[in-house]
Amino acid sequence: MSSNLFASIVDSLSNGIYVLQDNRAVYLNQRFGEIFGYESLEPLLMCDMYETVYPDRLTVDFFRGVHDQMLANGQTKAAWGQASAKCDGTPIWLDVEAQTVMLNGRPAIMGMFHDFTECKLIGEAMFVSQETLRLLLDAMEDRVYVVTDDLKIVYANQKMMATLCGDINTELCHKVCRGLDSICVDCSAEEVFNSNKPMYKEFYNEITHKWYSVIELAIRMPGINRPAKLAVARDITDRKESEERIRALSHRLLNVHEDERKRLSRELHDDLGQRLNAVKIGVDTLAEDLENFPPEIYNHVSNLSKVLQSSIESVRSICSGLRPASLEMTGLVEAIKKDCANLTELHGLKIDLKSTGMKKINLDSDAEINLYRVFQESLNNIVKHAKASEVRISLIASHPIIRMRIEDNGKGFDILERKAKNDNRLGLVGIAERVDLMGGTFKMASRPGEGTRIVVEIPYSS
Repeated sequence: MSSNLFASIVDSLSNGIYVLQDNRAVYLNQRFGEIFGYESLEPLLMCDMYETVYPDRLTVDFFRGVHDQMLANGQTKAAWGQASAKCDGTPIWLDVEAQTVMLNGRPAIMGMFHDFTECKLIGEAMFVSQETLRLLLDAMEDRVYVVTDDLKIVYANQKMMATLCGDINTELCHKVCRGLDSICVDCSAEEVFNSNKPMYKEFYNEITHKWYSVIELAIRMPGINRPAKLAVARDITDRKESEERIRALSHRLLNVHEDERKRLSRELHDDLGQRLNAVKIGVDTLAEDLENFPPEIYNHVSNLSKVLQSSIESVRSICSGLRPASLEMTGLVEAIKKDCANLTELHGLKIDLKSTGMKKINLDSDAEINLYRVFQESLNNIVKHAKASEVRISLIASHPIIRMRIEDNGKGFDILERKAKNDNRLGLVGIAERVDLMGGTFKMASRPGEGTRIVVEIPYSS
């Protein structure tokens, strides 16, 4: 190989190469000059490596000592990392590999510099970032921890460490997190490990008597060659207690509202209704006495009787709307049947009503009136908004739940669009609130042109 070709190959390498013999630099490649910031290498050749060529005075003794030890001990190879500096004083980090060679029959050392300054800076930055992250996690009020697929907690921040229910070093996560002796019934570890999406849940800790909202996400932990999940648990006990107080207040307000409607219904029926009946009887009696009077007088009194009859019917209708008498007298199913018959007569709706198992149960008054209001509000929505011609209603009692299902063939609507507009005009919020107060579930499905279906399920005791 020609000397020109050899020089071309060596100068193209990404590592700095040097050869020294008798402490003098007998060869330096171009990359060597770039690493240390030399514009020209020619003045450096055959100069003392440690006095002239190697520029960093702070580390030159260490650099020289390694070479001297290699020659003295007959050591053929050595590798080390060290700080250094360019000729302008810029700090750098070098990884060095050196080996003894024979040059012109005498020992020499050939070495290679790997400039790892950037990697070193990145490593230091990562260390700083990790330390900053650790401080940040420890400053959080949330419990942050990492659990592997064998249910061992391999990381916990300070908040988590302060609220442990077991020994984090020897016990599994269900014991450490909740104080349980067996795996949590709502454990979502397998689902989290198999998903790329965060999982959300809430749980109540029977030991600490606190509620937590948890976000879990599958991650890879450095140094741990098995699936793991990161969990962030936030104490939501105050929020839950506030929600419970609001729910209790709403329940109380609904009960007060129903009691007031019941009172008004009875007062209208027993007082105003009786008074109107009495007046009508008197007017009818008067009309009988006026049969021999001029026709215009008799007709006027007769018309007055008709107005009174219409007023009595209006009062009865108002009373039925406030608190249907049939609900208390004949029960929920019969009250719904009566309303369905009225709706068919008034609006021409074809209503198919089916009930199963309802005769075998005795609903308390709260559940009965709330289910009736759900039915009432749903049919009111259908009449006002759905433009439906057919409605199917099923009411089924199958322990431990009662299921009410109401479907129509109306125009339907886009549920997501309605939610985005925060449009609650259909009274759905009121239905959902009543169902929630009964400890039940409320589901709704609808699409434009495909009608609407609601399903309500509430628990009951036999």
